[in-house]
Amino acid sequence: MLEVHIEDRDTQIFQLMQAALAGEHVLLFSSGKPLVRLTPLSESAQRTTGYHSLDISVDELDAAFSPEVDAEVAALFSLHAGNAS
Repeated sequence: MLEVHIEDRDTQIFQLMQAALAGEHVLLFSSGKPLVRLTPLSESAQRTTGYHSLDISVDELDAAFSPEVDAEVAALFSLHAGNAS
């Protein structure tokens, strides 16, 4: 296995790594063909909320989009729509 240690922040690989860690899809091409995809090893997604960052696990993120949550949000919108008139 080839290991590359990133100490020099002026290298292009460091910038590509930072982009991948920030959620960018990074593909490396040669002769017009995609050869390598850079992806973070972390299991959690990092979300920025303005002043702070939150570490949210994949399971927590998936749970936020369940049918139960969708029904609860829909109910809240219908309550709000009734108060708006």
